[in-house]
Amino acid sequence: MSSIKKQGIQNTLITYVGVAIGFVSLMFIQPNLLKTEELGLTRILIASASLLATILPLGVSSVTTRYFPFFRNQDKKHHGYFGFMLLFPLLGTLVCAILIYSFKHLIVSEYIDQSPLFTYYFDLLLPLAAIMGFNMTLNAYSSSLFKTSIITFLEGIFTRILFIILIVLYYFKWIDLSQFIYLFVLSYLMQTIIMCLYLIKVGNVSFHVDKNYFRSVGVKKLIGFGLLLTLTNVSSLSLKHLDAILIGKYYDLSFVGVFAVAAYISVIIEIPLNSLERISHAKIAQAFANNDLERVKKIYYQSVKYLMLIGGLLLVGIVANIHDLLSLLPLDYSKGVWVTIISSCAAFLNVATGVNTSIIFNSSKYLYGTILLFVLMILALLLNIWLIPAYGIVGAALATGILAVIYNLTKFIIILVHFKMQPYDRSSLMIMFVICVSFLVSYFLPTFHNAVFSIILKAFVITGVYGAMTYFFNIVPEFHSYVSFRKEK
Repeated sequence: MSSIKKQGIQNTLITYVGVAIGFVSLMFIQPNLLKTEELGLTRILIASASLLATILPLGVSSVTTRYFPFFRNQDKKHHGYFGFMLLFPLLGTLVCAILIYSFKHLIVSEYIDQSPLFTYYFDLLLPLAAIMGFNMTLNAYSSSLFKTSIITFLEGIFTRILFIILIVLYYFKWIDLSQFIYLFVLSYLMQTIIMCLYLIKVGNVSFHVDKNYFRSVGVKKLIGFGLLLTLTNVSSLSLKHLDAILIGKYYDLSFVGVFAVAAYISVIIEIPLNSLERISHAKIAQAFANNDLERVKKIYYQSVKYLMLIGGLLLVGIVANIHDLLSLLPLDYSKGVWVTIISSCAAFLNVATGVNTSIIFNSSKYLYGTILLFVLMILALLLNIWLIPAYGIVGAALATGILAVIYNLTKFIIILVHFKMQPYDRSSLMIMFVICVSFLVSYFLPTFHNAVFSIILKAFVITGVYGAMTYFFNIVPEFHSYVSFRKEK
């Protein structure tokens, strides 16, 4: 247990360092050292490859997470599960290659006019997706061995620092654009190589599959579960990446770059939710296993309260400072103001509904979640095809906002109907009141010519007002045990 706690602390520290590096990179280094279309090229390559990479392993990552405990046996090298696992991305790469190159002419014809750079580097899409798919597979295996710090480091810090180094090399013309893009793909391959070497060292890997043991567990069951979860994962990831992919179809890559930066700002709001879900996921699963619905209810209610409170402060801070923040970037990025505002509202809705995703997918109602995600994927495609040509990158943000409303409202109804849980109370109304008042205060705050000074001043005032109202309305009673302005008698 101490080892797990140690890794939990390490993962948290590495995650936040990685988020800081990613924020500085995408918000300041990439916009200032890359042209908007070059930044857009990297974003559309990542978005397209990520979507393919979710299909490519054929769900073996989910199979590993769910069923590896049945194979765990160090003396027998886990019955050759490592070798069995790698068959999936190998087969998936072959299937994806056939599909991609069968439809290459059609895909290229859709992008050649608006995004010629993307079509020029189109042949890198499959290798990048294959590398990402193998990384996902190796990461799932490493996680099942309770070796998670290496994954967090490689994804959160290593690849991001490599990317920054490549950007600097390209900016100073020590490498050309083609070398930059090829090295960008190879940076992901380095992650694969490091993970393979690490697992060979610590993972007791074997390529000899114990066929008899696999038959006893049930290979068909594993494959069926993997394919079902592939649909879930593809649907979930398409909600994140379809917009960037389709913007590149209707507009040039500079719009993809602007959208990527503007939308990324809203990710800050969801960091507390992502961190909480890592902790609560296992607790909720265990509570359902023990039929302890009161435990699930407590986690759900508390997550809504605290995430709404933290998310509200971040939302007000971002909206109040967005003009000043984007003014620090090249002029083209000023077009992203409304993208950030709409995306931030959608992100706030995601956090204000708590850990509802963990509750649904860890319960017996997980099939409802799978169907919901599939329907949302279809809606995402239709909404983006409708709204992007009409409203540009703002249309993509609107699609995200509409999907967030539908997704979270439906999850709320599923939990209410099947588990009789409704997490909103008087404190929720008070938090919304605090958010509205803080918005009003921020509206009347002056803006200075020095954008950095303006951001710092607004952040200080907004945080002060928000914190003071939270305290005096007694929204978080636990807070009073640490800070008290009342004199003890």
